[in-house]
This record gives sequence, C-alpha cells and structure tokens, in this order.
Amino acid sequence: MIYTIVPLGNPGKEYENTRHNAGRVVLSHIEEDVKNISSCEVFVPTTFMNESGRAVSEYFKYHEDRELVVIYDDKDLPIGSIRISYDRGDGGHNGVKSIIESLGKKDFIRIRIGVAKLNEDGTVNTPTGEETAKYVLGRMSEDEIVSMKVISTNVLGSIRTISEVGYQKAMEKYN
Repeated sequence: MIYTIVPLGNPGKEYENTRHNAGRVVLSHIEEDVKNISSCEVFVPTTFMNESGRAVSEYFKYHEDRELVVIYDDKDLPIGSIRISYDRGDGGHNGVKSIIESLGKKDFIRIRIGVAKLNEDGTVNTPTGEETAKYVLGRMSEDEIVSMKVISTNVLGSIRTISEVGYQKAMEKYN
C-alpha cells in the first residue's frame, strides 16, 4: 500500500505561517523523513484550501491505488496536540469538505493538528462564528511555531505507524 500524504493549506507568502496552514507547517519539518518512508509520498495541492478537493481528485485520477492521509488544522483541538481519525465528516473544515465532495467519499485518514489556544483554566478557547476565519487565517506566534515543530515528531511517528501497521494502531498510540 502506498500512502499519499496531503498537507492542506493556502498557497503564497501571505498565508505561510497562518494557523490554517498548520498541516503544511508541520510537514515542512518532517518532509524529507516522510519521503524516505518507502510506502509514502507527499502531494501538496497548489489550490487554495477551499478548493483542495479539486487538486486531490485530479491527483487520484492517476493514482487510484493510493491511500489518502490528509494533514490539516483543527480549531477545536488545543495547540500542540494531534488527533488521527478515519471516515468522519468534515467537522466544519472547508478544505476537508472540498475533498469529501470531490472524491465522493469520506473514508480516508486524517491527522488533525490542534491550533486552539487554551484558557487559563485549561479549557480550549475555540473560535466561533465570524471570529473563526480571522483566527485560523491569523499568523502564528513564535510559541505556536515552536509547538508545530515539537508536534512534528508525533506526526512523523503517526505516519510511520500508519504505513507500517495501520491507522488504528496510530490512533491508539497518538490520540
């Protein structure tokens, strides 16, 4: 089985270190390691986030035998955390929604990267409504960028586990 790792994000310098590009930021720290896993390949869409499905479906027209692994930001998870899931809805994420609609299926692996801040009491400060777009398109602080680098080790480990023994074992180990 070949796993195609797809980090979601928006192209261009203006989006480079935004929370919405967390998947790309994390992958940038581990991309060479991922490319050295013989059962993995990396595909980075050049479309904007909300049109990710168009690029992914075009790619899969020529690579039907691949297993899709999407890495993306999750505003509901605290920064510095990851969650692996499979066969879920879009969770309000427009990039994932675009992929589901374009592929006509939702049975693919997801590695969600937490981007939510924590309140002083330890609860997650999830942006809602109109503040969501402003928050996820906002630039990461230096601390957030460091968190992305730190969790990239877990993302690499989860990709290795997925490719060696399956997403269920990766979920047990990293969720």
